[in-house]
Amino acid sequence: SPKKSIVAGPGNPPVVVDETADIRKAARNIVDGAAFDNNVLCTGEKQCFVVASVADELKREMVAYSAVELDTRQIDALTKKAFSPPKEPGGHWILNRDLVGKDASVLAKAIGLTVPANTQILFGETGTSNPFVPEEQMMPFVPFVRAKNSDHAIDMALEYEHGFRHTSIIHTRNVNTMTKMGRLMETTLFIKNG
Repeated sequence: SPKKSIVAGPGNPPVVVDETADIRKAARNIVDGAAFDNNVLCTGEKQCFVVASVADELKREMVAYSAVELDTRQIDALTKKAFSPPKEPGGHWILNRDLVGKDASVLAKAIGLTVPANTQILFGETGTSNPFVPEEQMMPFVPFVRAKNSDHAIDMALEYEHGFRHTSIIHTRNVNTMTKMGRLMETTLFIKNG
């Protein structure tokens, strides 16, 4: 029988990180959340929309906390291993079930990369068209998308959460930004700085 696609289902939790966030804490929380159960759970961090002015700092902190950043070529290779194109126009990408719930080292090995034994997650910069952004991939790779500002990050988070109203996450010290995202997302779980 043909493989059925695993689609973004009960949760595709976006993370927003703005310029006021405690970047070190945000990095550790993102790594811990996406690494837990190798990101199989529907509450795990599936994609990160980060304000461009703090993106490089966030990435440095994540690397310092046992995450490995992939370059564009490596992300493309992992995307090809993790997904098959939709069978029909407008359909969902088909997830490679052999990679679901695997350790970051297994994902790395699939693209010919050896990572340190303590690597918790892989991450890297993508555009929103990369299937890791709209699909719930259930593996420890987190795509990073740069945002112009917190409003832009929230808008992308809203779009790629798909209206499931399950879980959304923000790292900010700005109460107004928290409130705005919470009201727009209307998710059952809205995690602030955690």
